[in-house]
Amino acid sequence: MFTRVCKVDTIDEGGMRLVIADAQLIMLAWPDNGTLKAYQGICPHTAAPLEDAGFDGKLLSCPVHNWTWDALTGMPVHPQESALAEYKVKVEDGAVYIDTEGVSPLFAAR
Repeated sequence: MFTRVCKVDTIDEGGMRLVIADAQLIMLAWPDNGTLKAYQGICPHTAAPLEDAGFDGKLLSCPVHNWTWDALTGMPVHPQESALAEYKVKVEDGAVYIDTEGVSPLFAAR
């Protein structure tokens, strides 16, 4: 079931923002030359919110220990520890919707 989380004009290509859907913190990222993506909004290493994450249009980086992920795939770049959980996302009538069913945040082995 898709939940409306924001208007699409609140995020631009190359940008990111955090939203909440079904009590889950979710990061919307729009990679350069890509499509809008929805990933878990907490770091799989520290469980810290990624609200201050860095994003250069290609890589997402956690502000705590600089773990990085490919914004097109959610796969880890450095270190090769844990991917980001990805949620289904759709844009309709100027709004962004996310489906969280069956998806939970991923965590690195500690």
